[in-house]
Parts: sequence; structure tokens; C-alpha cells
Amino acid sequence: MASKQSKHQTTTGSQSKDGIRKPVRLTILAIIYALCIAAAIAVHAQAGVQRFMEDPARICIWSACFLLCLIYHKERSSYRVAAEHTVLPPLTVILLAAGYFPDVSMFLIIVTIITSIITARSLKIGILHAGTTLAPIPLIKILFANTSHVLSVTINQHSVNAAFNPYQFQNWLLPLLIMTVAVPIIRLICDIVTFFFAQIPIREAMHEYSLSHVLAMALADLMAIVWIPEILQFANIGSDAATVLSVFMLALIAYSLLLMTVDTMSQLARSRSALKCIANVSDALPLPNQVPEETVVRRINRGLAHMRCFVSDANNLDKRGYSYRYSAPISTGSRQYYLAMERSILNRPFMSTDETILLTCGGVLAESLRVNKEVTLLRTQAETDTLTGALTYRAFIGHLKSLQTENVHNLVAVVYFGVEHLRTVNEHYGRKIGNAVLRSVGMRLGQLLPENATLSRVNGAEFAMIVTDVTSTSDVEELATRMRNLAVMPVYTEEGEVSVEVSSSISFSNATDGFAVLLADASVHIYESESSNLPAVDGTTAMLAAQNDSNDYVNASDVLRHAIEDNTISVLYQPIFDVNTKHITSLDTIVRVHDEKGRTLAPYFVTAEAHRLNMSVQLTLDVLETCVKDMTAFRKVAPELDIVDICLNGPELGASIFHERLEQLTHEQPQLRFGLQLGSHAIHVAHDEVDDEVADLAALPNVELGLTNAGTTYSEVAAFAHLPLDFARFDKTVVRDFRTPRAKQIMQRTLEISRDNDAFHVVFDGVETLDQVEFIRSIGGTFAEGTLLSNAMNANEFLMRLETMGTSLPEAAPRQAE
Repeated sequence: MASKQSKHQTTTGSQSKDGIRKPVRLTILAIIYALCIAAAIAVHAQAGVQRFMEDPARICIWSACFLLCLIYHKERSSYRVAAEHTVLPPLTVILLAAGYFPDVSMFLIIVTIITSIITARSLKIGILHAGTTLAPIPLIKILFANTSHVLSVTINQHSVNAAFNPYQFQNWLLPLLIMTVAVPIIRLICDIVTFFFAQIPIREAMHEYSLSHVLAMALADLMAIVWIPEILQFANIGSDAATVLSVFMLALIAYSLLLMTVDTMSQLARSRSALKCIANVSDALPLPNQVPEETVVRRINRGLAHMRCFVSDANNLDKRGYSYRYSAPISTGSRQYYLAMERSILNRPFMSTDETILLTCGGVLAESLRVNKEVTLLRTQAETDTLTGALTYRAFIGHLKSLQTENVHNLVAVVYFGVEHLRTVNEHYGRKIGNAVLRSVGMRLGQLLPENATLSRVNGAEFAMIVTDVTSTSDVEELATRMRNLAVMPVYTEEGEVSVEVSSSISFSNATDGFAVLLADASVHIYESESSNLPAVDGTTAMLAAQNDSNDYVNASDVLRHAIEDNTISVLYQPIFDVNTKHITSLDTIVRVHDEKGRTLAPYFVTAEAHRLNMSVQLTLDVLETCVKDMTAFRKVAPELDIVDICLNGPELGASIFHERLEQLTHEQPQLRFGLQLGSHAIHVAHDEVDDEVADLAALPNVELGLTNAGTTYSEVAAFAHLPLDFARFDKTVVRDFRTPRAKQIMQRTLEISRDNDAFHVVFDGVETLDQVEFIRSIGGTFAEGTLLSNAMNANEFLMRLETMGTSLPEAAPRQAE
């Protein structure tokens, strides 16, 4: 049995199921059809009942044959209410020619109703199909009214050798030709009436027919019965009407089965084409970001025959002689369009497989657009600096490498713009104003950015501009000067006018080294910027006056260098308390360096500048020696105090002198435990360069590795996964923002790690309020440090505290930090 094609639908949603706008009116039409059919049954009831009483077995057998013949229903249109092609006209002709039509017409009508309802799977539509199927029968009766004995005449021996038989032409061939033309017309008229009642646009419905298929089915019916006289003559069956009817009923059953087979094979071929179209689109995944719909359409058309797929901005095309199918609307944000499929009224009709192609490929395209949009958004977010809107350092390096891969032969220039004294701005006005300065500089640089250039923020205080297709180096230098002059204009903020100083430098690719020189310059340039410009006020000329509001300018780098070389550094000790027992459990260290006037360098500057000066190892060894000496004195008063934490800057991890001295101290001072805190730079060094050395440090007795400034910019997750850590210290900013969901989530997840590993513990730095202490207790935290509990003290001050108060906190609750 021919399977049903998919119902006709539009994407506008203006019509109900099957395009029917007035289902009530269609029900009225079905009732009219039912009354007409009932009247026809009543007219033939007497003859049918009488014939059944005379020969019930034969009538039952013929009715079963009717059922086998009429089980074939082929849709002529995609509208379910339209008339269908059946073999009822040839069957009626055979019954009329054999003279049995009046006797079996009642049973024929009943079988037609049953098969129509079964194939339509709807009582109302089945009645409509039965009515349109039976509508041509009155005309066929008129055409073949005088042919009750045509078979016996056509096989008369007198006409066998006749070249032309007028009787056969008049009573057989001519009625068949008229029937071949008239039956499709009658069905079309019935369809127009049905469309009118259902309020289906008639012009649109007419486009759904396939003239080639209608003509082919009409000719097939003609060819199926036009040879009956010749077959009777050749087979010499005889003139017995019952025998003739039985033989041709079997032939008609075979014809019906053949039609079903052809229809099934056609549907299988169409399904194969649909799968091929979908497979072609799947092979193209992932779709390109630019016009992916063209790729989808091109792939679909490779598997289609006699149809065309294209992109349409509307879903109501109305081209004369063509019908269309549309996918669901596909939106790109700025545009909405559809995948459309077009067929001519002369070509094969649409099937459900065609709508499956549009549904599936349209869904693939829509999902691809969504994924591309999200990936583009994520890539933009990942490659765009949120503060300034410029590209990130990763995008900057990726752009340089892509230019190298593309083998660009034109001259390329990289211009670096560095915002000087940004740290001074941050410390004097606050980070909010410093961010405003950076944002303003980035915006000003972007205003003069040419079309052949991209701007990236490659460092905290530095921008880089890549200029391609450079025709003149002097033009780039002139552009850099104009951009710098615009960027150095004062920035107006809520704190007043802020002075800005911007430096610039330029690198050009050359014919010999190509982009290698640009990549090398970028790596060196960024490394130097990270080592100097960020932590220091001015790189190599950091000024203490900017930190102390003084007009006496002193070179901070020289002060630090001399302090490390002369070992005049000092160490402050910040007690770490157990918030539950209220006792000191360990000590954190803070490095202090003073100039000759007693002014202090910031701790962050000390560690970062020591790294830039390649003096981190010597600084850490000096701190280590000082801590051992002081801890020995502390333990004479408080023997239970045995842990001291020291911050590492990175180079110490690969220095053999540091390993040897630490190993020596663990043997000389077995009662002491050393907590080595890894900062962001040390984490990267540990990941990339000294995995084995870190493992050796962790294996030393009485040595613990920890993560400092947890919750800040670098990846603690990677550190937890790859390094043998024993503790983590939350950054002050995380503890300060303990009420924010993000900070709370970070601290809670880290505590979960500590619960899973009994040897791992967490320290909360920067505790300044009682609310923070209560929060730490509520989430299961234990260790904390900060001004609320105790200020940092030098060795003498802390020793005095131990002698007077021991390691315990005063009984009175600590007062709120000012």
C-alpha cells in the first residue's frame, strides 16, 4: 500500500492542520457526500441483495477481489482532502462490459467506502475520498451503456481479420479515451469543491498537483484495459461473462499490486535521495562561519533530482506553475530566512521525505549558526580584554603566528604603547581610577586605528598594534606618534584630572627573518614588561616618592639591590591562628626593605623587583636564615611553635644552592617545619620547568608546599592537579569579599579538597572583621590571619608578645579593625 505523504503545512501558522481553514464546512461537505453515497447504495440495494441470495459465494469472492483491487490509493496532491488515484474506473469498465455491474454495484460502493476510510485513517476524509472516487462512475455507465455484450462481439471470428472494427471503436476504444480524459477532470472538479468548502486557496492547491503523474496514471489505467478484446481473442477464453470477469479481476488485482510496488519503489528512491542530501550536509560539518546556508543548499542540491533547494527570505512565494516547501525560520539575529524547495507542476509531487530534508537540514543549519554564534562569542570574550575592549595577548600572538603561517610577504609592523607609572596611579588614586586610565588610553588608541591594524592589550599596562600591508616605515612611525600624542592627554576622572605618560616602540618584519623577529621581539618585550612595568612604579626607575607623597626621588631598584647584597633586609612575622582554639599555630613572613631615610618598599615590589634583578634566590636564602635564627629564639618561649611560611618567587625552585641549604636546615633543625608558598610566577615555573625539583622539595622532611594568593588570576585548579600541595592561602581580596557568591564558592570548594585530604589545610588571609571570623567557622575553616587577630611584628616585638601572652589570643573578643 502506498504510504501517505506528509500533510501540507506552511510556516506562517495561519492555517490549521492540513491547510484546512474551515473544518466545520468540510464536515458539512462530508455529510453531503455520505448522503449521496447512501442514496446510491439504496438504488442498487435490491439488485445486490437479490444477486447475493442467488449466489452468495461468488459475490463474497468478488467483493474480496474488489477489496484487493481498491486497497491501492495513490495521492495526487499533498493535501489529504484531495481525490486519490484508484483502479475503480477500470474495475467499473470491466463490470459493465461483463454485464455484472447492476448486481455488484452495492458491494463495490461499500468496499470503496471501507478502503477509503482505512487508507485515510479518518472517517471524514475517508468519506470525502470515497465520494470523489465514486464520482466518475455515472459518466462511465453512460459511456459503456451499450457494451454489455461488447466482449462477445469483439471476439467474433468475423472481426478477427478486420483491419478496422467500427463497432469495437465506437463501443470500446472511444469510451475508453473519453474516460481517460474525463475521470481526472471530474476528480479535479471534486477537489475544487472540497478546497472551496475547506477554504484552501485554490490557486495554491492547484500548484500541488503533478501533471506528469496525473497523465501517467491515466495512461496506465487506459493501457491496463484497452487490450482486453485482443487478450480474449488470443487466449480464446470464450464468451462466458463470469469466466471473463474472473480472469480480468485477477489481472486487475495484479495491476493494483504492480502500482503499489512501483509506488513503494519510488518512495524508497526518494528516501534514499533524502538520506543522501542529509549525508551530504553532515559531511560538510562543521559549517563555515561565512554564509553556511549556501553550503547547505549546495549539498542538498547534489542529492535532489527535478527539484531545487535555495535560500528564501520569505515563506509565501507565489510563482506561477511552481509549488514550494519551507523549513522552519532560521534567524541570524540581523536576518531571518528559510530553506526553500521548489518544484514545477510538471515534475513529481512533494513527499514527506522532502519535508524531512528541509526539517533536518534546516535544524542542522540553525544549530550550526547557534554553535558558531556561541563559539564566536566565547572566542571574542576570550580574545577581548574586558576592561579596554582591545584584543588579549593570546589573540595578539595568534595573529602574528597566523600571518606567519599565511606567508604574508608584505611588510608588517608591531607598535608597542606602554602606560608609564600606572602603579603610581593605582596606589595614589586606587585601582578604579587606574582602570579608568587604561580604558581611556585603549579607547584613544582605537580611535586612530587604521583598517589594516589590530590593537591588543598584551600586558597590564601595555598595548600592541599589528599593522599589515605596510608601504612605508615612516607612515607607521608618524601614526605611532599621533596615537601616542592623543593617548597622553590628561584623563578626567571622578578623582580629578590624572596625568598620563605613554611610551612607544616599533618592530618591523624583514625579508631575511620574516616574522621570527616580530615573535622574538614580542616574547622579550612582554617578559620584560611583566618583570618590571607591572610591579614597579617605573621599571628600573621606580620612585619611592610616589608611594610616600614625597618630592625626594630615589631609585627603588638600587635600594633593593644594596639591601639584598648587604643582607640588611628585615622580616616581619604575621601570626596564623586557629579560630577554634584561639592559639597561634604558625607564622607567615613579610619581607621589609628600608632606604637610608627609613622609608619602606612595598612587599609586592620587593619580590617582583628581586625577580627582575635575578636576586630572588639570594633574597629567599637571606629570609630563610633570618627565620631560622628568629624561630630558635621564639621556641625557647613557645616550644609548640614550629612552622614558618616563606614566599618563593620561582627561580628558587631550580636553584641547587637553595635545595642544598634547605635540605641542610631540615637536618640541623628537625624540630622546625618550613612552609614554602608558591606565588603566581612560581606556579608557572613549577609547571613548565622544574617538575622534578618541586617533587624533591616536597619529599624533604618538615617541608610543606603551599599556594599563596589563592582565588586570584592564575590557575589554582592546575596547581591542585599537578603539584604536591599541602596548604593554600586565600588572597586578602577573596576573604574581604566573602559575602559575594564567587568568593564564597571558591573558599567552599577549596575546603572540600582539604576535607578529602587530611594533610591539606587552608589559611584565610586578611581577616579584619568579626563577621569574617564567623563566616570562616560556619564553612568549616580553621586557620586565619589578619589585623583583627594580630598585626605583623618584627622579631623583638613578637618575642615580647610570646613572653607576655604566649600563643593564645586574649580572652576578650578582638575589636573590629579600623
